[in-house]
Amino acid sequence: MRYLQYLLTSICFLLLPLQVGVAKSSPSLHYVSFTADELKNIQGHYSTIYGYLYIRVRGQNVSTQYDGKYIQLVKKSNGHFYPRYRFLWIFPIQIGNMSFTLKKMPKGKTQIIMHQNGKKRIVAQRFFAKPVPVAWKKRLGIYKASQLKGKTDIKKIRLAIQNGVLVAFSNNLNSPYPLIADSNWQLTSPSAGHNNKRTIKISLRKNDIILAFEQNKLLLQKQ
Repeated sequence: MRYLQYLLTSICFLLLPLQVGVAKSSPSLHYVSFTADELKNIQGHYSTIYGYLYIRVRGQNVSTQYDGKYIQLVKKSNGHFYPRYRFLWIFPIQIGNMSFTLKKMPKGKTQIIMHQNGKKRIVAQRFFAKPVPVAWKKRLGIYKASQLKGKTDIKKIRLAIQNGVLVAFSNNLNSPYPLIADSNWQLTSPSAGHNNKRTIKISLRKNDIILAFEQNKLLLQKQ
C-alpha cells in the first residue's frame, strides 16, 4: 500500500509540468450538465477533418474514441465542451487548450466548432448512415494502392465497417475516413462541413477499384 501511494504521488508530480494538466474547475468556470437538446444533437456519426468519429451518449456521459483512445466530453459553464481522458483510468486529463461548441444545421447535420487560441473553425459535421450494399460488403478487406495520378504516401487501404458505417483505413493509421454508398459502384465521403476539397471517391470501373481525392488517383488491388 505504501508503495502504491508513493507511485501515485510520483505520477502526480510528473504530470504537473504538462500543459494538458489534470482537469480541474477554474475560479470562473465550473462543470454543468448537458441539456436534453445538446445530447440529442451531438450523438451520432461525424465526418471530421481528421477522419471518422462516432459520439455516444449515455445519460450525461458523452464520449468517443479517436486513434484508439477513449475520450470524454464535459461541459463547462461557458457552454463549451472540453475533451479529456483518464490517465491510468484514474486521473482526468484535459486535452490541450481547445474547446468545442455545436451549430445546428438544416436536415440535422450538426456541426462541431473548435475554439483554440482565440480562433475557431469547423472541424466536423454529423451525417446519417446508410445501409451498406451487399456489393460493397463483399469488397471489405485490404487493398494494395498503386499511384495512377498525383503523389501520395498511401500504400495500403483497408475497407471495413464500424458502427454500421463503411470506412477506409489508410496505411496503418487507426483513424479511418467514413464513406457513403451512392450506388453499388461508387462510394463518397460525407462532408466535414468546412469545404468539399477533401472529398474521397471510390469507384468500380470494370474489374478495377479506383480511389480519388484532391488531385490524386490510385488503383486498389485486393490482397
